[in-house]
Amino acid sequence: MTIGFIGTGTIAGAMVQGLSGLAAPPAILVSPRSEAVSTTLVARFANVARAGSNAEVARADVVVLGMRPAQLAEAMAGLHFGPQQIVLSLVAGLSLAELRKIVPEARLARAVPMPGIDRAVGPVTLYPDLPELVALLEPLGDLFVVADEARLDMGGLSAFMSSYFELQARLVEIAIAGGASPEEARRYVVSLLGMLADTARRTAPEDFGRLVEAHQTKGGLNERVRARLLTEGWFEKVGVALAAGAALKWTALG
Repeated sequence: MTIGFIGTGTIAGAMVQGLSGLAAPPAILVSPRSEAVSTTLVARFANVARAGSNAEVARADVVVLGMRPAQLAEAMAGLHFGPQQIVLSLVAGLSLAELRKIVPEARLARAVPMPGIDRAVGPVTLYPDLPELVALLEPLGDLFVVADEARLDMGGLSAFMSSYFELQARLVEIAIAGGASPEEARRYVVSLLGMLADTARRTAPEDFGRLVEAHQTKGGLNERVRARLLTEGWFEKVGVALAAGAALKWTALG
């Protein structure tokens, strides 16, 4: 199976890296646009080749669309796909119904991978359940084949990524203010947050709701900090911000 990439943006490039790092990587053909990215990928991975045109990429068995929405019309102009092909869209905000107007014959799907796909870490959502794509994406992280297209973004949770790192940076600042060196502070915060994520991953679903109580002592510092944040509505503000960001996104796209 040959995988073609039209557009080699950040996420598409990360997906190429993830696929190329597999024990048996597929043959990959990347489009000539984003020259710096495509030439770097070709130089780094033996299974990756650079096509002379988007039309050449469009002949692959699976064609991944990895461009920004504004680049879609130009990139897809004059391209044709047959019913035996799969076109997998990573284009933000582009519905399958809208893609069907551009690609009338091929089998269509959408996926939302995260940047960690370059090292096979993190969630990847997929719709619909095409067996070829399930086999392709399962080794690249935690695959979620969702029941309908509206669930692909899992409520917009990926919009919290930069906020997470902002929180991490603030915790590092607090550790430095408490006397740690910048390197000690960074290592400690990364280790602490990594431990918590690992604990959550290892916890059985039926015990997941007990993690809060398991990580605070009655009257202890963890409980007091969480109580203060609850009083100030800190956790509710996360949902409010995500909802506002999602509404703005869809307004801008529409």
